[in-house]
Amino acid sequence: MNKWVLCFTFFIFFQKNAVSSVQTDTIRITNIESLWSMAIENNPTQKVYQLKKLQAGYDNTASDGFRYPQAGFSYNGQDNLKLSTTPIPGALVGQPGKTIFLQFGKQYTHNSGLTVSYNLFDWQLVLQSRIAKENISLIGLQQNAFIQTLKTQLGQSYFALLIADASLQVSKKDLILADSVMQITNQRFQQGVTDASAVNQAAINYNNVKQNTYQSTELYKQALANIKILTGYPVETGFSFKESISLDSLTEMKYTQIGQDKNLLVYPYNIKLAGLQKDLQQAAYYPKVGLTGYLGYQQFRDDFGMSFGNGAWKDYQYVGVNLSWNLFTGFTNSNKLKSVIITDKIARKQYESALTENKINDAALLDSYTDYWNITNTAKKTYFLYGRNAELSLQKYKEGLISMDTYLKTFEDYLHAENAYLNNLSTLLSVQATILARN
Repeated sequence: MNKWVLCFTFFIFFQKNAVSSVQTDTIRITNIESLWSMAIENNPTQKVYQLKKLQAGYDNTASDGFRYPQAGFSYNGQDNLKLSTTPIPGALVGQPGKTIFLQFGKQYTHNSGLTVSYNLFDWQLVLQSRIAKENISLIGLQQNAFIQTLKTQLGQSYFALLIADASLQVSKKDLILADSVMQITNQRFQQGVTDASAVNQAAINYNNVKQNTYQSTELYKQALANIKILTGYPVETGFSFKESISLDSLTEMKYTQIGQDKNLLVYPYNIKLAGLQKDLQQAAYYPKVGLTGYLGYQQFRDDFGMSFGNGAWKDYQYVGVNLSWNLFTGFTNSNKLKSVIITDKIARKQYESALTENKINDAALLDSYTDYWNITNTAKKTYFLYGRNAELSLQKYKEGLISMDTYLKTFEDYLHAENAYLNNLSTLLSVQATILARN
């Protein structure tokens, strides 16, 4: 019995520890910079780029292998089923005036040895090594461009989440107000002061505010889901955010210039690689020179087998220089060269186009920031004016100075102004996130 009690106690203890570990698995985000740091460290695509850089490093090391001599061991056993026949003058064997056909060699031969080769002159291998080195730098630039995109997407989701949270806080106040109006209207209906239509309008007003709350909740969840995806954390991970957005805290414009687009830095390296590819193809016309040495042994036998006795193996060694030069390849190399020349022109044209587009987009981005700041600032003032009117109308309604229809029209205008302000603020902060990712 004690044994079962001990097991049950251990099980309860284990479950409590498991639950507490899940509950404490909450990540606190102090600001957008801390969120960026987490994403850069944990984002799945970031990890892929790290692996690509590691792979490019190995490719670079492998491409430098031509600088060292290559060595290999080989063995060959051969059964000469029919030995080759060699015609010789008969005078050599005492039969002048005749041609004698003789077979030389043994039926079974064994060859074994070490071959060493070294490239003295091969520009294609040199250029392939340079291309491998440049690929490391190119992957680094592509990673920086991705980080910029990642920061932009994270910034937009982060600000969307803060705005949704601010909207929820305002909706809570609106809901309390709408509930209060609905109760007052019900009391007046019970007293016979108002009719059922006023009660229905108050309930509709309450439901509209509640619907806004549900929409803000959904936007908050979507933004949080995007943040989890971009930061590479699982769905069960909790997030808490220190920052918040106050709807009355819109300050002066902050950004009058924008940093360089990291995507532009990739184009010059594409041009550089295209130039190296052109040089590589031109190198196909150059001769190749190498050294080869062989240190081996041979064994000749009349029967199948192999012996390791004294004198069974004969030395066979040589050193040679090899030269190869492609004089004609059926226009293959010339057409490949024309192709890579066009690739180089395409890379340059893409860079020119990207520079032009970037200048236009940057100017438009700064203009959008200025325009949306002005729009949002105006919407903010309108929102607070409608809010003040709603408060005054509520006081008049409570005192019986205006009808329910008049008050609800004022409150409806207030809700429209609130939604317009939140939508404009969301767009403004989305543009701001793009600018922040570039600075």
